[in-house]
Amino acid sequence: MKRIFWLIVFPLLAACQVNHKNDAYMENRFFKVLTPTQWQNFQSERVFLGSELDQQDGFIHLSLQSQWNRIWQKFFNADECYLIEIDGSSLNPEILKIEANRPGGEEYPHYYGNILLSSVIAHQHLTK
Repeated sequence: MKRIFWLIVFPLLAACQVNHKNDAYMENRFFKVLTPTQWQNFQSERVFLGSELDQQDGFIHLSLQSQWNRIWQKFFNADECYLIEIDGSSLNPEILKIEANRPGGEEYPHYYGNILLSSVIAHQHLTK
């Protein structure tokens, strides 16, 4: 009887486990801060291949809603930037990962592909 119980219950328990890192795509929105030139190029080319840093690292650095302002303040010296909001459901979940910026550090969304302009659901002009 005990064996039958575990044969039934164990697969159900395993199916209920949620892996935060593998389910990054469940977030509805992601954010990216762009310079005015990057935003203009994104609009004209209709695809974003990543910033210089993104291309060096091999993925596009994205932020959650709670993270983008810190990223903007810390890494962008320009007086103006653009915040783009990306529809998470338009991204390929196979290449969207939530990863720490360093061991034990805060986790950020990283996208190992290009982002189409059609994925952008809103944009905002930012000024310091």
